[in-house]
Amino acid sequence: MAGIGFELRKLVETRTIRGVLGAAFSGILVVAGPWLLTAASLAAAGRLPFLAEPGIALAFTGAMVWALAISICVSAAPLYIFVRFSADLIYQGDKGEAVTLLLKYAGASALVSLPIGVVAALFLISSAKGILLGLAFVLLLVAVNALWAAMMTATVIRKYGRILAAYALGMALMYFLARILGPRLGAAGALLALAAGYALTAVLLIAATIEALGTAPCPHAFRRLLEYANKYRNLALAGLLYALATWIDKFVLAAFGGVAAEGTRFLVNPGYDTAFYYANLALIPGLVFFTIVTETEFNLDLKRLVAGLAHRRQPEIESAKVRTIRGAARSLTKQSAFQAAVAIGILLLSPSLALSLGFPASVFARLLAGGFFQLILLSALNMLFYLELYRAAALSALVFALVNLGFSLAACLSGNAAALQGWPYLSACLVSAVLSLVFSFNGLRRFDRIVFLRASGQKYGR
Repeated sequence: MAGIGFELRKLVETRTIRGVLGAAFSGILVVAGPWLLTAASLAAAGRLPFLAEPGIALAFTGAMVWALAISICVSAAPLYIFVRFSADLIYQGDKGEAVTLLLKYAGASALVSLPIGVVAALFLISSAKGILLGLAFVLLLVAVNALWAAMMTATVIRKYGRILAAYALGMALMYFLARILGPRLGAAGALLALAAGYALTAVLLIAATIEALGTAPCPHAFRRLLEYANKYRNLALAGLLYALATWIDKFVLAAFGGVAAEGTRFLVNPGYDTAFYYANLALIPGLVFFTIVTETEFNLDLKRLVAGLAHRRQPEIESAKVRTIRGAARSLTKQSAFQAAVAIGILLLSPSLALSLGFPASVFARLLAGGFFQLILLSALNMLFYLELYRAAALSALVFALVNLGFSLAACLSGNAAALQGWPYLSACLVSAVLSLVFSFNGLRRFDRIVFLRASGQKYGR
């Protein structure tokens, strides 16, 4: 993501309103396009009369939440490896190979999603009348998995207008089809419309990427991906554990007290799920700040440090490390202050938001606080990725998952789960953020030693 961050930073440094707004707008599209597509689609769909019927609304929401959760958890590990491999190809100048890899990976993701979706649908839909709902669920899973890959590769191109058009046309298609299919097919029709919107967005993003970067043969793509998966298995593990950690509290709450539409097992906890979704949207400004400021500054400082390792004396190397550490701390402080201001502003609006959107204001406040620490965790994890300390990143994600799971189970078993909603997630984000920061700054302090250990053939931290 550093490449797109540098491009957006250039817009900010023009010091014009147009440049700043352009950078912010483009950054939002890059870091949060799928979230915004879902939010906008849900807001548009919520205005459709057929979704006012509680049974249809619950079936649609439940199937959509489960499709997204399964997609994110199943695709996380291979997606991290795909991003690492494609980033290396682009860094080496093999952009055409990276696009070909995208095409192969997106196709493979879609194919693998089919049997996973069918098995999940057979388990989660208990009514014989739910065949169409199951088909729509499978197609949505396929479309979402293809979109993740397309979105990741599209971040390296500069055609921001094409990216916006892809998201806008996807949402428009979803709304158009929902108006036609929804009244006839109910929740299944709405899911089919959403799947079509995601699929169109993925296709348009892939087309824009092909146009911008071209294509070139990428021989033995999957064998090379497997080699990367073996070499960077802790990176894949970090991605998997982080994805699971973000959903664990939702799964536990749904299992102990969730509701599902008749004939399905799409258990959801509507109030908490809605609060979590909108609290997650509050991360977008902080993520844009991270992309434009924090990541680019850290990237430059680390490059300067690496460049000096080969020819500087030890005292100079130590001074460079101190500057890098202070720069990282300064960037994280600015980012945290910015995100805190955003969270406080949204918190002041939370009573009216909770009333209009239908979720508990107190739970929303806890999730906003959790999101503040989650952004710090994401920033620290990315620092660990730059340092190639994948084992430490995986351990941080594991702690995130275990704390969230343990506290969620304790809350549910205590019989007071409703009053404690949000606390497990907040606690897990706080603990794992602190741990990942400790790992990151310790890694920076020992960075010269780590580099020399790897130069001698050791796989330190990987």
